[in-house]
Amino acid sequence: MVEIRWELQGFAAGEAACPADLPGTGWVPATVPGSLAASPAVVERYGEQALADADHRVWWWRGSFDLAAPLDAARLVVDRLATHADVYLDGSRVLRSDNAFRRHVVDLGALAAGPHAVGIRLASWDETATPRTPRARWRSALVPDATIRWRRTPILGRIPIWVGALPPVGVLGAARVETRPALEIASCRTRLDDSGRGTVDVELRCDGPREVTVQAAGEVARAVAEQTAHGAWLATVRLAPAAPATWWPHTHGEPILHELLVHSPGVESLRRRIGFSRITARRDDGRFGLVVGGVDVFVRGVVWAHTDPRGWTADPQAVARDLDALVAAGLNLVRVPGTGTYADEVLRELAAERGLLVWQDAMLATVDPPEDEGWLAELEAELRDQLTAWQGWPHLAVVCGGTETEQQPTLMGLPADRRRMTALHELLPRLAAELVPGAVHVTSSPSGGPRPVSIAHGVSHYFGVGAYLRPLEDARTAQVSFASEALAFATPPETSSMTDAPAERGAGSPWRDAAPHDRGTTWDFVDVTDHYVAAVADAERIAEDVTDTGSWEDLQRAAATAAITETFAAWRSGLTPTAGGIVLAHRDLAPGPGWGLLDASGAAKAPLLALRDVLAPVALLLVDRGLDGLLLEAVNDQPAEATGSLLVAAQDRAGNTVLDAETTLTVPPHGRATVEVEELLGGFRDLGWAWRFGEEPGYACVSARWRTGGGDVRATRALVPLAPRRPEPDVTAQAITRYGVVRVTVTAPDRPVVGVHATAPGWIADTGWWPLAAGDSRDLHLRPPDVAGEAARLPAYVTVSTLTGPSVTVPVEGRPHTH
Repeated sequence: MVEIRWELQGFAAGEAACPADLPGTGWVPATVPGSLAASPAVVERYGEQALADADHRVWWWRGSFDLAAPLDAARLVVDRLATHADVYLDGSRVLRSDNAFRRHVVDLGALAAGPHAVGIRLASWDETATPRTPRARWRSALVPDATIRWRRTPILGRIPIWVGALPPVGVLGAARVETRPALEIASCRTRLDDSGRGTVDVELRCDGPREVTVQAAGEVARAVAEQTAHGAWLATVRLAPAAPATWWPHTHGEPILHELLVHSPGVESLRRRIGFSRITARRDDGRFGLVVGGVDVFVRGVVWAHTDPRGWTADPQAVARDLDALVAAGLNLVRVPGTGTYADEVLRELAAERGLLVWQDAMLATVDPPEDEGWLAELEAELRDQLTAWQGWPHLAVVCGGTETEQQPTLMGLPADRRRMTALHELLPRLAAELVPGAVHVTSSPSGGPRPVSIAHGVSHYFGVGAYLRPLEDARTAQVSFASEALAFATPPETSSMTDAPAERGAGSPWRDAAPHDRGTTWDFVDVTDHYVAAVADAERIAEDVTDTGSWEDLQRAAATAAITETFAAWRSGLTPTAGGIVLAHRDLAPGPGWGLLDASGAAKAPLLALRDVLAPVALLLVDRGLDGLLLEAVNDQPAEATGSLLVAAQDRAGNTVLDAETTLTVPPHGRATVEVEELLGGFRDLGWAWRFGEEPGYACVSARWRTGGGDVRATRALVPLAPRRPEPDVTAQAITRYGVVRVTVTAPDRPVVGVHATAPGWIADTGWWPLAAGDSRDLHLRPPDVAGEAARLPAYVTVSTLTGPSVTVPVEGRPHTH
């Protein structure tokens, strides 16, 4: 591979039409791959406004390289040119591309020794007219530019109401010159027959027979590629009669991958990883759920947000950190939405390693996809590129026709015949069946009911708890089938991540403007979160804290946490038919109160810290059924039995344990068991005060601890809203460091507390924002941020906070004390 040195320059629309028009000066260094903002010199030269309006300028990338010797059979590989591109080699055009999702390979023939130049001109959208007819059947509610329906490019960065992303303009993937290899893997498919025996089909680009080897669980199977009638070379490797170890989502088993080796005398062997799985859909009664290896999988997922929405780069370390945080919280699926770009090699491989299923949308969102033959042919070429890249991977769970592609016309009142789209209803299902038959096909998100927006059928976008301000119990009573997008709350980052936050964070500030909102509305998602503050705090507490920004942000964190965790507890329990939920979104696009479970820096926010209790593979769920009382449900997603002693206790506001009981609880593999809490505690007690016996609630919290062989499993539920903050601390704490991690032990000595969390400037907690019963202790851990080239400095102090009393500050490695 030849190293190319890149530089860049911008021009007005219509200028610099070919390499001969380019000036010799005015160039700045450029980063490839990446969009304009990936290059600091470009940001400095042109400024933020020019980058925001980048679609309406001409941009030239100029690359130079030197060959010490002639290069035979050279080729140019360029991946994801955004958007309207002409590519030149030594002044001659070699490629025209109008699709930001395509990977192009251009044969160049022989290149002489010496200097060479690559030029890439990205045209202004003002130069690239789109058809005016036929008119779209509907207009997008997200993107004001109606021409984007004709352009194959991301809409992220072009949605005015989503702050933080810039339009992708640049070379988003590879851009290199290389010798055409003598051996390439064109496609690779893995499959399991009915008996579980594995087969691998490998199609090669080569000039003769080659040996293909698959290593699986210590076994080696080989086959020699044979030429097909179409001139390709195909090897079919059948593994030993014993079934190969299969890939599982990490919540349900081990994500096992195997090595595929392609040997060829005289050339470098090829190596990649593959896996085996059997993923199907359960669609009983019009509902939807995913089944892996014959086991119903409760999906707890996130909508993936680009880790670099300004520069559009893919840093493997940043992606790995984000995925690790999601896995630690018990999430098991990532949905790549139709608003951005397809999962790249980095995301595919890292998700497979970590046991995360992937739901892949086609890059279609809210717009009317044209019925034009040329446009559809380009979409087909794009989908063939992208779906072929998924072959051999075991974790592609769903291939979907895009984001709100059917919802948009449905909510505008169009009849079913006008909602039929060739791209969604004919092209994508045909290609999915041909190229990735092991994945489940979903028409679009949402879809599947008598109307595509049905909540109780197919897959839905559920914002009853959320934007539609329904009470928390709506998640239980709505009978949601499968929420492919849900639970969008604007949540402030943790205080340890807000060291650079501006003092002004109210309405009209840049910080508040980062909160997502719907187009044309007078409210944003901070208002949604504020609505749910009443679910965790009483009116007196709200009145007390409304002028205190820090305290109010704590209440916002607690409100979003309660809404998301209680919804998932209800959905995961046997009280609902819900087979999964996917949170919008995984990460904030900009600093501020965004949708993300991670903030813009990649640090976990309050809901994610608390979710691990509800979403762990083995978990206890405490669900309030109103007049039917509390239900405790133990769920076990693991392939081994979970058993142990279960202790349940109820406390009053003073912290007295007034009811308690102990029993043995056993849950089979991939099973569940329920416990009627009041019956275990001796009979009817109106724990949740639903019957309104007495002048005020008699119980403040219920706690459960299940002592299994794999460790203690906990669930604690506060039964009354927050009282006004007390003047004295209500917890004690101790912080001890070991191996660069700070372990914080928190104890509630006298009374139940809620919203327990720990912070140290810049350090990242692994859990928090949970309630704690009186007399209970619990550990959490703080880990250092990633600091390149130096060890993270140990914090001198850790601050432990609750929503009911002042903070406690303790020295690290010191004896606990309170302030």
